[in-house]
Amino acid sequence: MSRNLGKKAAIEEVILELTDGSLHKAEATLIHKVLHDTNWNLNQAARELDIPRGSLYSKMKKHNIKKPDPRSP
Repeated sequence: MSRNLGKKAAIEEVILELTDGSLHKAEATLIHKVLHDTNWNLNQAARELDIPRGSLYSKMKKHNIKKPDPRSP
């Protein structure tokens, strides 16, 4: 996922289990996972996904992905 130049990067394999085989759903699932794993740090998430931050914003809008409200139960 990440190409950290000059640093030892841990390579993590991500396996997505999809019931409908939809690429749209796979993209949304991966974005959710990376956002969760980076504690919703958008700069870090974009680096992990190897996409520009603006593209991450666009994909979040496309998939209606919003940061959870910490006040929600």
